[in-house]
Amino acid sequence: MFVPAPFAFKEKTEQLAFIDEYAFAVLVSQNLQATHIPLLARQDGDDLVLEGHVARGNPHWKKLNNTESLAVFAGPHAYISPTWYASSPNVPTWNYVAVHAKGHLNTLDDTATLEVIDRIMDKFEPDMAHPASGSAQADYQQKLLRGIVGIQLRVTSLEGVRKLGQHKSAADKAGVYNGLVNTGRHDALDLIDYMQCHQIACPED
Repeated sequence: MFVPAPFAFKEKTEQLAFIDEYAFAVLVSQNLQATHIPLLARQDGDDLVLEGHVARGNPHWKKLNNTESLAVFAGPHAYISPTWYASSPNVPTWNYVAVHAKGHLNTLDDTATLEVIDRIMDKFEPDMAHPASGSAQADYQQKLLRGIVGIQLRVTSLEGVRKLGQHKSAADKAGVYNGLVNTGRHDALDLIDYMQCHQIACPED
């Protein structure tokens, strides 16, 4: 990924927080197949791993075992008009945030896959009770396993980019803020929220 120096996003703790918030990733393998799935990060000893599952009916998983792969996590993004800046000249651009995770990918056995499912449910459905114990739980688990394949990406590198106009003047940042607000678009408003959280965008005084 091309990351100009002013937009480098290198802090691992913040990268992991970003992955946790924007967990829906694009998983790309060497044959350029891609699958859109949620991936959760966790530490496994000294290693960072990303885990999730794909539909068993998706032929992509058959090419994933023991391969180098890339997971792309994308955050808020929006078009930026050159007319929004206080200074000139400027060019149209796109502001965005992304993290790329490269690593070695393998499929998981049934036991590990069920553990991944539990972690995903705990994150996205924390109030949902786990299935009852005993035969009912076993039947439920077997039904799940017939339809999915667990995967794990053992991360070898993380790259991040925050292209948010942070190198611009205060007047230019205010212009971008106002321009995004005036579009009324959900993606633009999401980008404003992110930029404000990182003290990059602000309304004009």
